[in-house]
Amino acid sequence: MSRILAIAWKDLRSTMRNVPALVMMLVAPLALAALLGFAFGGGQSFSITATKVAVANADTGAFGVGAVGNYGAVVVGVMKSPDLKDIITVSDKPSAAAARKAVDDGKAAAAVVIPADFSGVMSGASSVAPTTAIEVYENPTQQIGGAITESIVGQALLGFNGARAAAVAASGLATANGDGDRAGELAQQAAAKYIQGGGAAAGVSVAQRAPRLPGGASTKDVGVSGTILAGMMVFFMFFGANNVARTILDEERAGTLPRLFTTPTPRRTILGGKFSSVFVTVIVQAVILLVGGRFIFSIDWGRLDAVAALTLVAAAVASGLALLLISLVRTPAQAGGIGAGVYLVLALLGGNFTGAAAAGGAYATIQKLTPNGWLLQGWDAVMRGGGLADIVLNLVVPLLFAVVFFAVAVLRFRKRFA
Repeated sequence: MSRILAIAWKDLRSTMRNVPALVMMLVAPLALAALLGFAFGGGQSFSITATKVAVANADTGAFGVGAVGNYGAVVVGVMKSPDLKDIITVSDKPSAAAARKAVDDGKAAAAVVIPADFSGVMSGASSVAPTTAIEVYENPTQQIGGAITESIVGQALLGFNGARAAAVAASGLATANGDGDRAGELAQQAAAKYIQGGGAAAGVSVAQRAPRLPGGASTKDVGVSGTILAGMMVFFMFFGANNVARTILDEERAGTLPRLFTTPTPRRTILGGKFSSVFVTVIVQAVILLVGGRFIFSIDWGRLDAVAALTLVAAAVASGLALLLISLVRTPAQAGGIGAGVYLVLALLGGNFTGAAAAGGAYATIQKLTPNGWLLQGWDAVMRGGGLADIVLNLVVPLLFAVVFFAVAVLRFRKRFA
């Protein structure tokens, strides 16, 4: 064990003296996170695609007496208006749970849930509560889509305040004239006539509700810098591991590694020291970036145990992948070129350049084919208040990738240096 540590310490000192490598490992991700954070935070001119909204209309009421349709259907109809097709795309869901699940799965930016008593309250027929609320359930990573949905729902409700006022007035007048038996009927008729005639201003609240993590922890907002730096940190951990692992090729070409193999020290000990140096270097790199992000950008990374677990697994993935690539090439130039290409493809597929943000649709599936994609989703959950219970898969799946990478690399090195 002491020999493994001695070899690892020698490689670590060599890395710390490599200024260009340190700049790539530490300065570059912090600088990119700052630049991209400022760009996204201050950008004013950009276009957006139509916001996907899931709607669950549970309203059981109806217009007037014996009429077909309800006030919830009016709200849905406004949202499905052809004039808004370039802004929102509405999909009907059978229940509130199904609508919220569409948001949780990344298939919609927001869900609109219309309560069962909506028509009753608006028409004055319901005596249970004087107010009601339409729930807008939003994906916190798609704030623009949520804001658009809130605005449209609010506009759709503009006619209901006057409708309720008309219903209450009609009911009160009927009661005052001694016709209490027909008060409810008259109230519904008055409200329906008011809505069909155009309406006025809304008196119905829009209750914003952020989704919860799988483990039940409530979410919190994550700044752009935190989102971007999480992606940049994982991306540059790959490059950091590659820079250290390339010392194996440098020593092989210089002849020092073959000479080291002639000593009484077992080859597995020598390679173990090399592997350890890569792993420890990447952990140090991640810790520095985490601390830098905390004090420079005021990023709240989340619970310490979850952050530590993600950091260790990310270091294992980066180290295993770097050693695998080094075992497949012969020169430092090949390691640099091929490694950069592999890391770039993984970053594009895994979402490193968009940061630790929840993805939807086909891209969410592609993201889960990469270890860094799982890691980024884990970082997103932890920064939003999740704990270890919320990121079990985000730890186990990348760890399996790392084990496979290490196993193949060991087999390749054994064959190469047999």
